[in-house]
Amino acid sequence: MNRVLTFSILIYVLLFSCKSNTPRLSDQLKANFLSHLNKNDSTIKLDSFRVIRIDSIDKRHQLIIDDTIYMREFARVQGQLINSIIEKNADSTGFYQDEVNYMGTQIDSMNKEISKADTTQKLGLLAICKIQVSKHNRSQEMMLRYLMDLNLNIWNSSMIDSSIAKLIRKLN
Repeated sequence: MNRVLTFSILIYVLLFSCKSNTPRLSDQLKANFLSHLNKNDSTIKLDSFRVIRIDSIDKRHQLIIDDTIYMREFARVQGQLINSIIEKNADSTGFYQDEVNYMGTQIDSMNKEISKADTTQKLGLLAICKIQVSKHNRSQEMMLRYLMDLNLNIWNSSMIDSSIAKLIRKLN
């Protein structure tokens, strides 16, 4: 009986004294951001990195994010259309007008899909981070959104790089 009790206590102590070596999500995201930042400009110093919020993403959220990105592209193409009209470039104007017309129909389709999208199945996570960096006595803050699957693989690495590129332009 004493051996069983001693063995049970030993197992209990071993199980509950072990600590996981898996870094916290905020530490993983900070390391990812630093690697992207150093790849783009190693002279920028990271002053602070805070994860403000973590939400789950379902199909509806994914479609809303896709729609937001698509709307940015739509606005860019509309701007190119306006520039071609101002510059009186008939070839470009026709091309951009066709693009705007096509993209408008896609926006309508996306809005219909969003309204019918599944909200029960979780696809991943959205982590919203607040970052402050500095270079040559100038500092800049930004919000950064990490989109990840349920295994914490980052979906939007190219968007992280483009956000960092904008940040670098502001600091230089």
